Amino acid sequence: MTLDPSTFTVDSLTDAYRAGELSPVEAVQACLDRIAETEPELNAYVVVDAEFALATARASEARWQAGQPLSVVDGVPASVKDLVLMRGWATRKGSPHTDPHDLATEDAPVAQRLLEAGAVVVGRTTTPEFGWKGVGDSPLTGITRNPWNPNLGPGGSSAGAAVAAATGSAVLNVGTDGGGSIRMPAAFCGVFGLKPTIALVPLYPPGVSGLLSHLGPITPTVTDAAHMMSIVAVPDPREIFPTQRDDTSWIEGLDAGVAGLRVAYSPDYGHADVAPQIAAAVECTVSLLSDLGAVITEVDPELPDCRDAFIALWDAAMARGLAGLPDDRLVLSDPGLVATMRRGLALSAQQFLDADVVRQQATLAVNRLLVDHDVLVSPTLPLTAFAVGSDVADAATQSHWVDWTPFTYPINMTRHPAAAIPVGLSSHGLPMSMQVVGNHFDDRRVLRVARAVEIAQPFARLPRM
Repeated sequence: MTLDPSTFTVDSLTDAYRAGELSPVEAVQACLDRIAETEPELNAYVVVDAEFALATARASEARWQAGQPLSVVDGVPASVKDLVLMRGWATRKGSPHTDPHDLATEDAPVAQRLLEAGAVVVGRTTTPEFGWKGVGDSPLTGITRNPWNPNLGPGGSSAGAAVAAATGSAVLNVGTDGGGSIRMPAAFCGVFGLKPTIALVPLYPPGVSGLLSHLGPITPTVTDAAHMMSIVAVPDPREIFPTQRDDTSWIEGLDAGVAGLRVAYSPDYGHADVAPQIAAAVECTVSLLSDLGAVITEVDPELPDCRDAFIALWDAAMARGLAGLPDDRLVLSDPGLVATMRRGLALSAQQFLDADVVRQQATLAVNRLLVDHDVLVSPTLPLTAFAVGSDVADAATQSHWVDWTPFTYPINMTRHPAAAIPVGLSSHGLPMSMQVVGNHFDDRRVLRVARAVEIAQPFARLPRM
């Protein structure tokens, strides 16, 4: 039997493991074969360790045969973005300035939880240098490509993670999100992505972008993400922003629907120029939510103008990655990151604090909106995937990657949970996506709304390449 890993989900795999119809070794080998098939063109992985993956899968197979799996994700293929520590692996961060021989001596909490639960990590996925931008190329690993059209980019910075989820080379994919880096590639690649409430998935070492930094899942389905959150959303003393343990099930109630939920719908956040097909797809999905019993109110979130403030906060954070390197070394880096560093180093303390005031104002605006509404929905992105080789979609009108992602980065400033859920294909056959934002620590409701969309409006998985 030839296995098609693009059909794998947590539930389908564990049901098959339990019934003895499939082994973790067979599933992991199918994913490794898928990587070998797609990787020369798509370039989603920094490193693949087949020996490690198959050894982990054999241990999982023995547990399933004994009827003693460690968790619901035991034996499920996974990937970890190459910004996240894994013991015994180098963390290259897309940068030529990192040392391939500097092997981590501990796992980051998210990797530790997955490994303890029996998930099988097949490899490390690509990122732009230090995760600084919304597209998927780096001077270390080159260009990561979109599986729907390899001439286009997959978005970033969790580029490889989204490609892995879309192609089926891994089911559970760890992404990071400082300005949309989970949701942007999920949107461009037609998969599900969740930026949880800040610190809900512990982040260690602390993210360079501070209060903008989040960790979360990129998965084929909403249910897969819920299963993953049940494993990784566990407090850890290494996380510097404290959260309380919450053992509420991530699966129970996931399929409860949206009847009675109060949904605030913003087609453009009051200012964004959204491609007509995306606007229509999101509006159609909102109408569907209304048909399912949700109470829809069209709103303007009345966010402050966040662009310059976000860039100031971002520049200050990203400057730390390259600060102190001599010019003859900086020429090896992404020129856009070097420019970001120089702007960040030139910022005054007052400018940084002024930007943080805008962050506070944005947080209050979303908090006020969510007093009277359960979730806020909008497009995830105003455009579909664009050509590789550029940080912006239109150089004539855009000067920074934030210019084409007006719906994602403000929600990093506010630290609310936000998800990207596919809502159809454009006339060019490219994925379109809707963003769902919820109250702080109301991540389960965000997943519930996304799951209702997924059930009522199934999204076709990527055709076999």
